[in-house]
Amino acid sequence: MKFGIISILLFVFTVAALGQTGPPPLQHANLVTRNTSDLAAEVRHIANEKQASWTVYAVPSIAADQQMCCFNSSGGLVSLCGCALEKNSGQSIRNCGAATSANLEPRPYFYVFLREQAGAVQKVRSFDADCPVDADDMTVYWLGSQRPADSVAFLASLVGATPEESHREHLTDGAILAIAYTNDSSADQALDQFLRSTEPSSIRKKAAFWIAQMRGKPGLQKLIAIMHSDSDEQFRAELTFDISQSKQPEAQEELLRVAHQDQSPHVRGQALFWLAQKAGQKIVGAINDAIENDPDTEVKKRAVFALTQMPEGEGIPLLISVAKTNNNPDVRKQAVFWLGQSHDPRALDFIESVLTR
Repeated sequence: MKFGIISILLFVFTVAALGQTGPPPLQHANLVTRNTSDLAAEVRHIANEKQASWTVYAVPSIAADQQMCCFNSSGGLVSLCGCALEKNSGQSIRNCGAATSANLEPRPYFYVFLREQAGAVQKVRSFDADCPVDADDMTVYWLGSQRPADSVAFLASLVGATPEESHREHLTDGAILAIAYTNDSSADQALDQFLRSTEPSSIRKKAAFWIAQMRGKPGLQKLIAIMHSDSDEQFRAELTFDISQSKQPEAQEELLRVAHQDQSPHVRGQALFWLAQKAGQKIVGAINDAIENDPDTEVKKRAVFALTQMPEGEGIPLLISVAKTNNNPDVRKQAVFWLGQSHDPRALDFIESVLTR
């Protein structure tokens, strides 16, 4: 009962906070406020206006402490600067000096921007509550706070919805990202749908990436289950990267399992590659085990390459050891090749010693 009361109180607090939400910090915008109880219908109505425009609304964020904005780099320093709607996603606003400073406490919502023209939504972009946004003198329709389930349903309808190649990528990427950031169970349900084997590979990949990034331990468990059961070798190989990006401790354990047990040499090799980015004694052991014991020579070679990816040159002594002692001549050659590419003084000393014997 106590947990039920706490959940209700948290829900009420979130609704109250969102109810007070104002429009985002906009520059160069013709701001028009619209009140609506039907998000999809209102967006369709706006999309049929003669001129291209943007629509923006607020929904609860699952990661209020993460920034979704654009940044400037000057003199080695990176600073929050804000984003220009009509430019590429990484491009800053025209007047960077006017950018507002972020609040000390993160706010529990983010903004979803939709670009509409010719009767359709063409692009979806998401920004955190403190990100300054330059609208490039366009009309921006502010719809206030929207129910997260309504937002998820509408965004899900945009995924892969347009036949135009130039717009499909923007829509699918932006819509799945916005869903993944939404703090609501409907977001998990939508992402689960995108993971289904019947979905196009491009949609499955994007869903898996954002699930690993944003949906915590439950999201990781879903990806692990797919890794165990999915028959698509290429998808499992790419899933190793997504799992490697998870902050959950179980992610490393799963990559170790895949490196040892997956039926596909290609998948085992990919798991070794991403494990190498993390280093650590347990991971070194898995890589060495693959070099010594994996039945597939190509996996052995992939494991040798994985040693080159270890941070701060930690793999160099291991590569030298492989070059000296491994029983497989192809594996030894591979180790020598990567030592030659490293430009590490220890590697050069070893190669010189081989040449001068």
